Amino acid sequence: MRDASEHRDRWQDDVAAYALDALPPREAEIFEAHLEGCEACREQLRWLTVAVDQIPQDVEQLPAPPQLRDRLLSVVDSEAEVPRETTAPEPAPETRVRRLPSFLGGFSMRPALAGLAAALVLVAGVVGYQLHDSGGDPGDGTRTVSAQAAKGVDSSGALEVEGDHGSLRVSGMPPTHGGDVYQAWIQDRDGGVHPSSVFVVADDGSGVVSIPSGLDGAAAVMVTREPRGGSETPSEPPLMTARLD
Repeated sequence: MRDASEHRDRWQDDVAAYALDALPPREAEIFEAHLEGCEACREQLRWLTVAVDQIPQDVEQLPAPPQLRDRLLSVVDSEAEVPRETTAPEPAPETRVRRLPSFLGGFSMRPALAGLAAALVLVAGVVGYQLHDSGGDPGDGTRTVSAQAAKGVDSSGALEVEGDHGSLRVSGMPPTHGGDVYQAWIQDRDGGVHPSSVFVVADDGSGVVSIPSGLDGAAAVMVTREPRGGSETPSEPPLMTARLD
């Protein structure tokens, strides 16, 4: 338990900051080296990356109030007036901070970045809830439909439908690469195809994605592999299809 806690304390901010592309180059190199041998961090990064990609789609963009610029500039000016040490004493081994002081100019933490990381984890929790909110026992009005994999794809799935929404559980999905994600699509009875949620799967190919709306009257739910962030129209033929009609 202690090792897991120490690992979380050491790397959790870096995972979130890396997902935001906010780590300085040297820290990013260190984290990437760690990432190669750490499945826990890779799994969390996949989860957070989907959350980062979903934020622009899920959050209404509003104009910033005019006074916000003045406030930000005043903060920047006040920060610029504070002298900073160019070097820092090397801490004793028993009190060494978790970030390497040689490239932090004497600062053990960056409050703004830590705040961004914490905010991302919070948002990811909300997105994660949306993606997994159908994980409980099916209700009386829920029906389950088997999903059929495309020819040559050794995967399986089950779509749970309750009214206009549902969730799709998959297993044995092929791995994605280069930031690709999986995306669910809803096919109408007239043949139209509409985008739904994006998701990622674990190393064993298992995963679950929420279909928040659009199932009432739908003909099928399909899954394709798409570029990071998802697409407006399918980029490839479906890897899996659950037919509702």
